[in-house]
Amino acid sequence: MPDKFRRVKEICDLISLTFEMPIFFISTQGEILYENVNGRSLNPFYNNEKSALYSLLKFEPDKQTDFPIIQSTYFFENYILISIVQNNQWIGTALIGPALPNAFFEQKITGMINDFQIFINREQVFNYFNSLPVIKHERLLNISCACYYLLNQIMLSPSFVQSQNIIHSQNQENITPSEKTVGQLAINRPVHHDPLLEKKFLELIREGYVEELRIFNKIEDAEVGVLSKSSYVRSKKNAVIALITLGTRAAIEGGLNSELAFSLSDLFIQRLEELTTIKEIDGLQAEALVTLTEKVIEVKEERYSKAVMTCKNYIYNNRFERITQKEVADAVGLSSSYLSVLFKKEVGVPISTYIQKVKIEEAKRILEYTNTPIIQICAMLDFTDQSYFTKIFKKITGVSPKHYRARSHLLNDDKQSE
Repeated sequence: MPDKFRRVKEICDLISLTFEMPIFFISTQGEILYENVNGRSLNPFYNNEKSALYSLLKFEPDKQTDFPIIQSTYFFENYILISIVQNNQWIGTALIGPALPNAFFEQKITGMINDFQIFINREQVFNYFNSLPVIKHERLLNISCACYYLLNQIMLSPSFVQSQNIIHSQNQENITPSEKTVGQLAINRPVHHDPLLEKKFLELIREGYVEELRIFNKIEDAEVGVLSKSSYVRSKKNAVIALITLGTRAAIEGGLNSELAFSLSDLFIQRLEELTTIKEIDGLQAEALVTLTEKVIEVKEERYSKAVMTCKNYIYNNRFERITQKEVADAVGLSSSYLSVLFKKEVGVPISTYIQKVKIEEAKRILEYTNTPIIQICAMLDFTDQSYFTKIFKKITGVSPKHYRARSHLLNDDKQSE
């Protein structure tokens, strides 16, 4: 590596050592100027050809971005791609990874090998996947921001990187948002293995939060049970059927007519059985979940005016921030006084009370399924102090946060022992 890139090499080594992931520094012409692979080999499926990896990542060395890109392969490997700028000149790209969203079971790897129908050393494949670090998507976002700062001295927020990646993914694949929405909520992230994730997923459909659903597929990667030992495609189909079933129930709870909901569910499952590729299955899953959520929106729009629906969505999307009535009014383009009367008339409670209820519902989910300290939950939801948070929580739920958590954990333990 030329001396002018020595600083980049030192940072690459630091990143590789800190996060235990291989890293490559690639020039704008596609030449690998430096690599630190941490003793790991390339995925055996790629037959030792880095060009195969580049193709799966849709990596183009001559294209620059001003944010980290988190890209996945068909084999569920996650990579971070960062354009590096030195003295106001783009000098290349750091390719960091791979990491897995979750640990792989032997049956899952066997299913992939069988579906691709290629001759390959199974032990080599098992060793490869077992050697990779397991990093959830949220932490991977944080790592991408840290690496971007180290390489470019520019601080980006995880939420900004998340939103830019969604836009980039849609533009890159040249598909509509509805097709992309949950296309990667595939078998490696079913809701039944993570109660908090399940509760979150069902709420998005039940409440008609379609935009948040479009982000949901990249936020959390949950482990999947092996639903078919011999075929990964069959396993994906089984998981999607379970996902559609849960989504259908949530849509009914959101107000969708049960006959219509079940008819849609039957239609999507029948179409699913005719599919033969992972890409087709992902696309149908996206269509099914978005359709159910949009049908819930239609029902809710019959009940509330557009202004109130926009208001409710704004509050939900900003529940982790401090929200004022004026900010909500500005978001919907109405005066604060007029919106206050309209909201109370349609929803039945003042805007301030509704904001508190949305925040407390989020707090209940966190208390129920995590061990996050109460003081941290208070800060996350931007309450002024813990005593005020406890007062509002008790006012809405009837119990203190501490008692709610204890009662919820006891109920969860009883369910698991049944």
